[in-house]
Amino acid sequence: MLARICLLVASVAAVARASDVIFGYLPTWQLDKAAAIDQSKYTHLSLAFAIPDESGSISMENQDAILTNYTSTESTKILVSLGGWTGSKHFSAILKDAKKRSDMAQNMVRWIKDYNFDGWDIDFEYPGRQGDSCHPFDPAQDTKNLLVFVNDLRQRLSDEFPESQKLITLATRFQPFDGPAGPLDNVSAFAAPIDFINIMLYDFNGVWSDSTGPNAPLDFAPGKGLQVSYRSSIQAWIDAGIPPAKINAGLPFYGRTTTAKIDISKEKDMYQPLNKQIPKGDAEDLEEADSSCGGSKAFSGVWKYRNLRSEGVLDSVDSAVSPWIRHFDPETITPWLFNRETMDFISYDDTLSISAKTQHAMDKGLAGVMVWPATNDYDNELLSAIYDTLYQE
Repeated sequence: MLARICLLVASVAAVARASDVIFGYLPTWQLDKAAAIDQSKYTHLSLAFAIPDESGSISMENQDAILTNYTSTESTKILVSLGGWTGSKHFSAILKDAKKRSDMAQNMVRWIKDYNFDGWDIDFEYPGRQGDSCHPFDPAQDTKNLLVFVNDLRQRLSDEFPESQKLITLATRFQPFDGPAGPLDNVSAFAAPIDFINIMLYDFNGVWSDSTGPNAPLDFAPGKGLQVSYRSSIQAWIDAGIPPAKINAGLPFYGRTTTAKIDISKEKDMYQPLNKQIPKGDAEDLEEADSSCGGSKAFSGVWKYRNLRSEGVLDSVDSAVSPWIRHFDPETITPWLFNRETMDFISYDDTLSISAKTQHAMDKGLAGVMVWPATNDYDNELLSAIYDTLYQE
């Protein structure tokens, strides 16, 4: 195991290219944690989320206070993310209506003029596919309409800001955008108007799965869990026509909890039958209803990395506190935790898995990596693992 991990982390000992990207998201509801981040190590930070309404107007809670407090620096560009999981409700309808589409693009231009930030990250979850349970989608037209919109936005930004290159980035699912028959083989037309796609390479396995398994495996285990991974998803987008130099590979600074039906500590195999009810995650995890679609209240099961390191689960990067036990799976390059009293299982990322994934991004010639969210780090441990891998001597 150790030999393979060392090869993954240290296979290329070279100084990173000047273009290497560390793109972090700052959730607006966690900005009280942002002061602890070494923001100078991020090349891009995106404030998430601004929300479009049914007319194409855009709003963000406390937008004046937030957007006037974050300005770009010599090392870090500032963007605003539009949409998100609950904020994508109106995307499909807006993008198929020429007037609403135009109004939203003009509103995005106006926001840049008003607040002087560096560009927009568009987080439509998901074109042509069901995202949140009540959100409309159109398999035949969503991706086509998104392309029309992005091209229009690119032209407007070029016309309005001829002296500076304003950015357009897209947060995307692990598979290429959908058409009527599922993921498309060719999405290369998006490459020209956008600067980056940020592939969300996490939430591969969870309470919705048939067994416990890795939240964000570098490689999948054949025949176990969802048969996709960080590596296979990056390749899928490259094969569909997005140049590697326009891809940022997503890294989660959190873990997901499920409850196993058997004692995994005896099996030492993370793939085991699970209960379908989501257990409580860390101390910040509250029972809440979906803010967009409603429904019954539920926990998310999320453990932020900083809380794994500060709430009596991990007393060091690679050591758990009883009754928790820690294992590192050499096949998926994934750490996991199991509580022998509650039967809770947590799949998460640590400095070793983050370094291996960052190295793979370098080896593939990607633009860099993306972090969701930057505010979940502990003493900049995970960020330092990325930075040190990119800039290894």
